[in-house]
Amino acid sequence: MAEREAKEHSQRLWERLPIPTNLTLCLMILGVGFAVLLSWKMVLGLDLGILVFSVVDYTLTLKGGEIQGQRVCPRHFSVGTENSIEILLRNTLPSRRRVRVRDQTPAEWAAAPVLKAVIPGRSSLNLDYQVAPPERGEYRFGEIFLRVEGPLGLVSRPMRVSTSEEIRVYPSLQPLRCADLATYRRVAHQWGLRPTRWRGEGREFESLREYVEGDDPRRIHWKATARFDRPIVQQYQTEKNQIVMILLDVGRLMSAVSEGKTKLDYALEAALHLAHTALVGGDQAGILAFADRVISFIPPKKTVAQLQFILEGTLSLRPLLVEPQYEQALLWLRSKVRRRSLVVIYTDLLDEVASENLLSAVSLLRPVHLPLCVAIRESEWDELLKESPTEVEGVYERAVLQELLHQRSKALGGLVQKGALAMDLPPSKLSIGTMERYLEVKRRGLL
Repeated sequence: MAEREAKEHSQRLWERLPIPTNLTLCLMILGVGFAVLLSWKMVLGLDLGILVFSVVDYTLTLKGGEIQGQRVCPRHFSVGTENSIEILLRNTLPSRRRVRVRDQTPAEWAAAPVLKAVIPGRSSLNLDYQVAPPERGEYRFGEIFLRVEGPLGLVSRPMRVSTSEEIRVYPSLQPLRCADLATYRRVAHQWGLRPTRWRGEGREFESLREYVEGDDPRRIHWKATARFDRPIVQQYQTEKNQIVMILLDVGRLMSAVSEGKTKLDYALEAALHLAHTALVGGDQAGILAFADRVISFIPPKKTVAQLQFILEGTLSLRPLLVEPQYEQALLWLRSKVRRRSLVVIYTDLLDEVASENLLSAVSLLRPVHLPLCVAIRESEWDELLKESPTEVEGVYERAVLQELLHQRSKALGGLVQKGALAMDLPPSKLSIGTMERYLEVKRRGLL
C-alpha cells in the first residue's frame, strides 16, 4: 500500500514539472552561439534570465483560474465506423492560453491525435477527432492530457483531467434498414441480392378476394363462391411466431482471418442481421454459442428488446482454439427448444474431421427441426481461382485449392442427404445469402 502511494506521489510530482517550449529551446541554442562568438559569462547571464522568466511563466500559467476539460462521446460504437469524439475545454483565466490536448483512447485502438488550440480568456472551445474501433467488445477511455502554455510562451504546464468512460463496440449493423420483410424484398437488389422466384406461398389464411385470371383453382373458397355467386379465392400469408435459432461455432476454425476480420466476426454480423429480419417479420429469434461446450444461450423470443439482448450476450465472444463439439451443442438445443425451428449453424468445413462431426450430429435435429448449415469460406479462394497460374507453384496451389473445394462440396452434399439445408458463402455474401434462404424457407412453408 505504501509503495503504491509513493508511486502515485512521484507520478503527480512528475506531471507538475514544466516542459520548455520551442521558444525556450531556440533561446538556449542562441545562447550557445553567443558563447562561441563572445564570452561564457554572457551565456550564463542569458541562461539565468531564461530560467527566471520560465519560473515566472510557470507560476502565472494557471494563476487566477484554471483550464477544465470534458469528453463527449457515444456510449455505443460500431466496428469500423468512424465516430466523432469531442473534447470540451473551458478557460476561466482572464487571458488566452495556448493548449495541446491528447485523449487516452483504449489501449487496443489507434492513439488519438494531438489537438492544438488557443482558448480565449473566460470562454470555451470544442475540439474533436475521429476514431474507428477495430474490434467489438467492452473498452474504456482514460484520462485527458493537457499541456497549457504560460502567458510568456516559455514553458508548458502538464495537466490531466480525470475522466474515465466505459463504452461498448457492437458489430457493424449498417445494412439493417428494413422495417419489415416486404421492405426488405423491395430494396434487396440494392444490396446485391438477385431476385428469387418463390414457387409456393404461406399456409396461414389472410383474406378472401375475387378470382382473377391466372389464380390457382385450388384456392377457390366454394362456400364464399356460392354465397356471392361469383368465384372467390383464399389468400394466404407466411406464418408468424415461428422460431429461428442461430448457432455460432466459436471453435478454432472460426479464428481464421479474411479481409481483416475473423470468420466469427462475419458470422456474428450475419447472425444479427438474420435475427433482425426474423424479429421484424413476427418470428422469434434466439442464439446459442458453442465450442467444446455451450458458452452462451439466449432463448428465442420476439420481444422488442430481444435484438439488444442478443447484442449484449454476444459482445464478448472470441474464437477459442478448441474443436467444436457439435453433438453436445445440438443435444443442448434439442432439450431447450422443443418446438419446430429453423436452426441456422454458422461454422466452417475446412478439414475432414470437422465435416464428419457435423454430419453425424446434424441428424440429431431431424425431423423436429430444420437445420441450415452455413459454411464460411475464404474470399481469397475465389480470387485465386480467377487468376491463371504463371508459375509451377501457382499450379500446385490451384490444384490443392480445387481438391479442398471438392471436399467441402462433398461435405455439403452429405448434409443435404441428412435432410439439412447447406450453403457455402464468402464473407461478403454471408448476411444477404442467409437472409435470402430464410425468406425462401418462409415462403415455401418448410417450417
